[in-house]
Amino acid sequence: MPKDRVRANDPALPVITRRAALAAPLVLLPRNVFASSESPILSLFREHERLRIRHNAEEGSEAEDRIFEEMQAVERRMMALPSLAAADFAAKVICDTCRGGLFSDWETGALWIEARSLTGCGL
Repeated sequence: MPKDRVRANDPALPVITRRAALAAPLVLLPRNVFASSESPILSLFREHERLRIRHNAEEGSEAEDRIFEEMQAVERRMMALPSLAAADFAAKVICDTCRGGLFSDWETGALWIEARSLTGCGL
């Protein structure tokens, strides 16, 4: 074993019992940047969902096309922003795939470009 690693059962380490772990004070982690408010992407996602519901209700009417164009504009704005949290990326997946119904192009789709960037995956 390399010298920069320590085994969990090393006798030199202090013994931490379950009781001691439960009695220990909690460590407070930094709050999420958007803990008190939604991220810009999630705000756009909520708007996209409101428009989608309106679009479905207006099926067959003159307003249907106009609402669809508004949805597409919101989606373009959302896809142009970088994901700052997993929820941001999940919102993009839902929109880009039309709720799992289809997928954008692997090479040119904004979702897949960001996915490759986040994971270090190449074409």
